[in-house]
Amino acid sequence: MKRFHKLESSKMAFYLFLLCWLAYFTSYIGRLNFSSAMTAMIEEQVLAGSQAGFISMVYFFAYGIGQMCNGLLGDRFHPGHMIFTGLAAAAAANLIMGFVDSFFLMSLVWGINGYAQSMIWPPIIRIFAEMLQEMQKVRYCIHIVSSQVAGTLGAYLLAAAVMWLAGWKAVFGAAALCLGVMAAVWSLGFGRIERYSQSCGKEDTAAPDVSGYKPQDTSKAVPFSSLLFSSGLLAVVFPVLIHGMLKDGVATWVPTFISKTFLTSPSLSVLVTTVLPIVNLTGAYAAQYVYRRTGRRAMKAAVPFFLLASAALAGIRLAGSLSIVLTVILFALITASMMAVNTLFVNLLPLNYEKQGRVSTVSGFLNSVAYLGTAVSTFSIGVMVDHLGWGATVTSWILVTAAALIVCIVKSLRENVTGP
Repeated sequence: MKRFHKLESSKMAFYLFLLCWLAYFTSYIGRLNFSSAMTAMIEEQVLAGSQAGFISMVYFFAYGIGQMCNGLLGDRFHPGHMIFTGLAAAAAANLIMGFVDSFFLMSLVWGINGYAQSMIWPPIIRIFAEMLQEMQKVRYCIHIVSSQVAGTLGAYLLAAAVMWLAGWKAVFGAAALCLGVMAAVWSLGFGRIERYSQSCGKEDTAAPDVSGYKPQDTSKAVPFSSLLFSSGLLAVVFPVLIHGMLKDGVATWVPTFISKTFLTSPSLSVLVTTVLPIVNLTGAYAAQYVYRRTGRRAMKAAVPFFLLASAALAGIRLAGSLSIVLTVILFALITASMMAVNTLFVNLLPLNYEKQGRVSTVSGFLNSVAYLGTAVSTFSIGVMVDHLGWGATVTSWILVTAAALIVCIVKSLRENVTGP
């Protein structure tokens, strides 16, 4: 496939970023709507609580496996076409979800939605790597994190309004409409950018790396298995897995922790939790600052964030029952730190593999590992709380976070000796 050319026009580069931002923002509307509709579905006895939890777990597993598969495919096939397909398939899955009432069919359809959603992120990172100038890549990889925050809030607000007006089935129909419109906008908008890239863009003349591979030359891309073991990427797996457990898995249980610890109403505990995505955005920009200060070494840059998360978890373990305000602040520090780690490993680190033609693959692989951690922790935390209580559960979080911190420290010390 013919490579894209670098966009020299800052206006077109921003237009590309805006289009990718809107695509990822819209994807959140079609993934978080199930969480919003779940309460009504349980109340109307469409699903039991355990069934609703199982459907959520199916989504996470499908999304995580899809990140790996579509990361590999994203370096082989046209990234614009993949994103369009993901948006269109997610729209179809959401539309069908509003018409089925069988637990089995809902699990199947929502699993398909998870896989379709996984076709969006890895190609976006490849597009940024291949079409943007060096400074634009990092800047826009940071800015696009805001689409997750806006998408989370937008998804909950839209679902609440639609559910109040027309019931839970309409929530999926509204998401299908948004995704379908976005698929059409993407097709038209990216087609225009691609034509501009070929006619007015600058061909990347960067020298090949020591292996002789040019950027995104997918016919000669470095085998991923070789890259995994030779580039130090394997050392990143454990910290990424742990960050996935903390970023989404632990965040899922924050309302329950607050409700059980301070005996608040479920609605208040959920309202408090909505503050976390907004605070998380600071983690992305902190990651950018530390990443540059550490010479663009992701493992070294992750050290202070795992250290902060470990300290905040220790604070929750020792004094988490004293004040609800203190507890929320500590959880905000944890989730913001893990958003920083996510930005380092899933957004910025894959850009270093452009010359090997593996930007999408690396991003998809690391995102897959993170969501595996999310899926495992979402289930295991519930089991631990039931059998061991919150004290032992929080202690386990401290131990695994400290272990990830040690891995990052050891890896960064080796980099200081051998070079990046």
